[in-house]
Amino acid sequence: MKKILDIIKTEYLILDGASGTYLQENGLKTGMCPEQFVIDNPVVLQTLQQRYIDAGSKVLYTFSFGGNRKKLENFGLQGHVLQINKRLAEISVAGAEGRAFVAGDVGPTGVFIRPLGEYAFDQVVDIYKEQISALAEGGADLIVIETMIDLNETRAAIIAAKEVCDLPVFATMTFDESGRSLTGSSPEAAAVAMQAAGADAVGLNCSTGPAEMHETVRRMKRVLDVPLVVKPNAGMPKLIGGETVFGMDADSFCTQMQTLIELGADVVGGCCGTNPEYIQKLSGTIKGKQAKAADKIDENISVLASNAEIKAIEPDGKLFVIGERINPTGKKALKEELKAGDISLALAYANEQRDAGADILDINVGVPGIDEGELMEALVSELGARMRLPLCIDSSYPDVVERALRIYPGRALINSISDEKGKLDALLPVMKKYGAMAILLPIGEDGIPDTAEERIAVIQKIYDKAASYGLKKTDFLVDGLAFAVSSAPDAASVAFKVLDWCRNNGFKTVLGVSNASFGLPQRQWINAAYLSAAMQNGLNSAIINPNDTLLMNTAYASAAVLGRDKDFARYIETVTGFESTDRKGKVTESLFDAVLYGKDSLNIVKEEIKKMSPESIINKSVIPALNQVGDWFAEKKFFLPQLLASAKSAKSVFDFIEPYLEKDETAGKKHTMVIATVKGDIHDIGKNLVALMLKNHGFNVVDLGKDVDCDTIIQAVNTYQAKLAGLSALMTTTAKEMEKSVAALKSAVPDVKIMVGGAVVTQAFADEIGADGYSKDAAEAVKVAQKLTE
Repeated sequence: MKKILDIIKTEYLILDGASGTYLQENGLKTGMCPEQFVIDNPVVLQTLQQRYIDAGSKVLYTFSFGGNRKKLENFGLQGHVLQINKRLAEISVAGAEGRAFVAGDVGPTGVFIRPLGEYAFDQVVDIYKEQISALAEGGADLIVIETMIDLNETRAAIIAAKEVCDLPVFATMTFDESGRSLTGSSPEAAAVAMQAAGADAVGLNCSTGPAEMHETVRRMKRVLDVPLVVKPNAGMPKLIGGETVFGMDADSFCTQMQTLIELGADVVGGCCGTNPEYIQKLSGTIKGKQAKAADKIDENISVLASNAEIKAIEPDGKLFVIGERINPTGKKALKEELKAGDISLALAYANEQRDAGADILDINVGVPGIDEGELMEALVSELGARMRLPLCIDSSYPDVVERALRIYPGRALINSISDEKGKLDALLPVMKKYGAMAILLPIGEDGIPDTAEERIAVIQKIYDKAASYGLKKTDFLVDGLAFAVSSAPDAASVAFKVLDWCRNNGFKTVLGVSNASFGLPQRQWINAAYLSAAMQNGLNSAIINPNDTLLMNTAYASAAVLGRDKDFARYIETVTGFESTDRKGKVTESLFDAVLYGKDSLNIVKEEIKKMSPESIINKSVIPALNQVGDWFAEKKFFLPQLLASAKSAKSVFDFIEPYLEKDETAGKKHTMVIATVKGDIHDIGKNLVALMLKNHGFNVVDLGKDVDCDTIIQAVNTYQAKLAGLSALMTTTAKEMEKSVAALKSAVPDVKIMVGGAVVTQAFADEIGADGYSKDAAEAVKVAQKLTE
């Protein structure tokens, strides 16, 4: 590890380029298991890898991208994961001949983690552990996790690698031209979360050419403390005559890579469409040069991240509001729901607080008599997938905190760490392992110190121990401890002295503001005055109810007066829109909104069916909501988690209403569609999502699965008298099979309409092969299918 990471400190580390096309030219056929082909023909890969070394590559990727259990299952090889991956690593080690490092290559499993899919987080971790342990045993020098589309699956792979070996771990995700991953992660959120999970270098690969990566690279570099990896394609792929063509030659690629290096890339190579010529030109250009410093967020800023966005807490910036409402203390309805294992009200509180201006959500499910860890996991899983705000994990039990941090697709805040007996030893290792931040309570073994000086001494003691784990001041929010001013006249001044000391010594701060007014009438006025005074003493964040308009307005006004709101922008934006706060804060009872935002819709539809026909429910609520989701997905306002949550909500409506539709003579006949991933292609996530969306829009979908030959598709179209067929292909190698299937369908069933899609398919290619429609994603597929069946 030290050797590889030390090289990056002094010079650029050059990776290899693509290998798939070369192997296809040398015997790899459609439908073969690529990993097994290399095992049977090792010299083919080793010849290419030696050319990459000669071209300047210092790292070779093993040909194990699809070597996990789920991918090998498509070839009946799921029981041979250990043997296959160990052998693939040995082949590359032998081919490297000691002249280059060997990276054990790990790719996506093809499944989604709950709640987006059916797999538990640790099930996916175990899948990766099996593969990675074999690659390490085979002699890999590092592990590279690449071409990932989902941040939480990426984290699962990183955590798996860290738990089974001590090799360096590089992790790279894919982002589209808009700068988002498939599941909606921003470059900053992905970078922060991957780094927090323990990756030694992070970045991006595939999807686009280097020109489209400029902004993404700049944004990732700003939040990273570890090296940045960039491995682009040779431009954007185009299908011409059934062949995939990458239009960027080696010279153009090298020129664009220079820009990425100037923006901060430390580790560089090539993905699809590149070959040894590209690496040779790249190596010749940057050989011996040291990585340049790039724009980076101020080191005094603390950064939290959700699956989608980051929240950067600046020393003199706006007050960060930690929403306190998801806590059963004093909330009878929430307590009863949590006891019953129901998280619906907690999710509603999350939405309310987000709409009211919260920046972070505190999550506490501590109710006697429940499995707190199980319930915390369920809530964090749901909020992690759909909530753009970071979470604060609030529990008295370290094991509950760890369970939540393990599955959270971001960088969370722990509430809290203190010097009480056993707490530091239990929580500091967990904090370090999952890269979390924490609220630091200045409470010692003897209890709560009375004076500011005593509290400061506890802060220093806790931080000294935290520093031994490699933690920094920016990893903490220090709680000044707000106590009731009615019972202790100096309570406020003591807390404010702690805040002021923290401000002058590099720590950020937090207070539970409402504690200050305990025992007094009209508590809101005390809280507001206390908050304003605390902000004057440097308070950075507060645990409050964001639905408290007085407190929120006080926070905005105080920030403006103290110069913490540039040009009064946030104050003006917020206070001019407060007339809609009451409406925004309410939990909707509308079926339209339930489907739109992916909420529980079953109870609502049970009431709706008493008042209107099933067809009216579908046409007036469900379909309009799904159409809105589709529009927002296209506009990048919604992302895959929201799309799936909405589809799940709609499905529960359709499942409930199905018996009523059968009895309803006015209900229209469904259009039948046969859908399949074409022969030789084993990818089906996109196809499955299209099928789900079409079912929710009233289509009778016959899903034939993946790797389906054209004769089977034709037979199904005839058997089910389908008027529409949908074909999917993700790999460039199966584009010709799609063309063949379209031609066969047109010949055998002239009346059937054919729509196509997939990562490598474009509108131009669809037109060229004679398809009747093309969609770039699941939301657009619905509109295309509706148009073709009008």
